Amino acid sequence: MESGCVGGDIAIGYVVGFIDAEASFSVSIKYQRGYGLRLDPVFSISQLNREPLEIIHGVINAGRIIKKPGQKHLYLYIVDNIKELTECLIPFLDRYRHLLHSKGKAYSLFREIVISLSKGVHREREGMRRLVVLAYELSHVNPKSHRKRPIEEVLKLLDYDSVLSS
Repeated sequence: MESGCVGGDIAIGYVVGFIDAEASFSVSIKYQRGYGLRLDPVFSISQLNREPLEIIHGVINAGRIIKKPGQKHLYLYIVDNIKELTECLIPFLDRYRHLLHSKGKAYSLFREIVISLSKGVHREREGMRRLVVLAYELSHVNPKSHRKRPIEEVLKLLDYDSVLSS
């Protein structure tokens, strides 16, 4: 379903406003011994009713809607595939980024991380270090966000893996 099929400008305005009010841009940092650090970007929106998420899904044309794990009374719209993020979500939001007032900073950081990951910047130690710093900066934009580990500990893991692979 393309944006024109859902009501054109009205649907787009609805979706952009919904994103600005309700969306979450996050990047989890995972460490696996032997594999190193991995960054997983996720765009998501939680709602009690499925219908608004179906409209958003139809306009953005990416992602999926699931029951929210641990809160089965809620629905979760999620886009976590790098290709869908770079080819669908980011181009859509870039067109309307001037309308993102509450989420503008978070989107800019998220966008930079996703595009850098798609270009393979994370494969170099310094590139990954910069992306980790950006992910921590992104988590500071949202006052509800909390990281399990301090950034210094994560960067030490990055340095530790570099020593092992040498």
